Amino acid sequence: MEQIHAVRQVDRYVHQRRATDQRFVSWPLYYFLLRWVTLGIYSIVIFYRRLKRADLFRERQAHYTAAVITATRQFAEQHEHYGAARDDLNDLWRFMKERFEDEHKPIKAGASLALSFLTLGIYGFYATYRTMRFWWEIQRTEQDFYDQLGTIWAKLGMVNYPVTLEVNENLHRSFGIYLFLTIITLGIFWIVWDYRMHTDPEKIYPEFHSAEDGVLGALRTVDMRG
Repeated sequence: MEQIHAVRQVDRYVHQRRATDQRFVSWPLYYFLLRWVTLGIYSIVIFYRRLKRADLFRERQAHYTAAVITATRQFAEQHEHYGAARDDLNDLWRFMKERFEDEHKPIKAGASLALSFLTLGIYGFYATYRTMRFWWEIQRTEQDFYDQLGTIWAKLGMVNYPVTLEVNENLHRSFGIYLFLTIITLGIFWIVWDYRMHTDPEKIYPEFHSAEDGVLGALRTVDMRG
C-alpha cells in the first residue's frame, strides 16, 4: 500500500503541471497591444506572473523529485534491495535538498514586485537576473537528478533504459551582456530580452514533461509487477 501511495504522489505532482507550467498570452499580443491599451499596467502583471511562474515550477519540481525518491526507496525496501541503493538514495536526497534550498531559492514574486516599486525598478533587474538564472540552473539540476536516478534504478533492476533530460543550451545567457546591449542600443535590445524572458520556459516544458511521463510510466510498471 505504501508503494501505491508513493506512486500516486508522483502522479499528483506530474499532473500538477497543468496549473503550474504556465503558458502566457502570445508575446506580440502582449508587447504591441495589451501593454499599450492598459497604459503599462499589463506589463506589471506580466512581470509578476513571470516571477511567480518560476516559483511555482520550482515548488512542483521539489515535491516531484522528493516523491520519486520516496517511491524508489519504498520499492527497494519491499523487494529487499534497499542495501544495494541505500547510500545512493540518501546522497540523491541530500543533493536535491541542497539544490532547492541553496541554488533554487524562491524568488518570491510579491515581495520582488514590491521591492521593485520601492527601488524605482532597480530590484526588478535583480529579480530578472534570478529568473534568467533559474531557468538555466533548474535544467542542470534535473539533468543530474535523472542521471543519478537512472544509476539507482539500474542497480535495483527497475528499468532497462534510463530516463534522461536534455538541457536547452540556448537558455544559458549572460545577464550582464543583455544589460550592456540594452544600454548601448538605448533600450532597443530590451525587446529581444523581453521576448526571451516571456517564452524561454515554454521551450523547456516539453523536455521536462517527457521525462516526468517516463518516470511515472516506469513506476507504474514496476508497481503492477509487484
